[in-house]
Amino acid sequence: MNTLQAASYLGVPSDVIDDMVSKHQIPFTKVGDRVVFSKAALDYWVYAKSMENLRDDLPSLGFQGRKAG
Repeated sequence: MNTLQAASYLGVPSDVIDDMVSKHQIPFTKVGDRVVFSKAALDYWVYAKSMENLRDDLPSLGFQGRKAG
C-alpha cells in the first residue's frame, strides 16, 4: 500500500506517516523512489507496540510477574 493507504489504514494523517518514515519509526520498503507498506508488517508493528505499552503499564496495574526459577 502507498502512504495515503497506510495512513487511512492506521487512521492517521498522511503527514504523520511521512514523518515516521523519515525517522524510520514505522516499517516500510522503498521501491525505487516510492515508499510502500505491507499490511502484514503494519499489523505486526501495531501488535508489537501494543505489547510494549502493556509491558510498561503492568507494574502500575499492580502486576509484578513471577520470578523465573
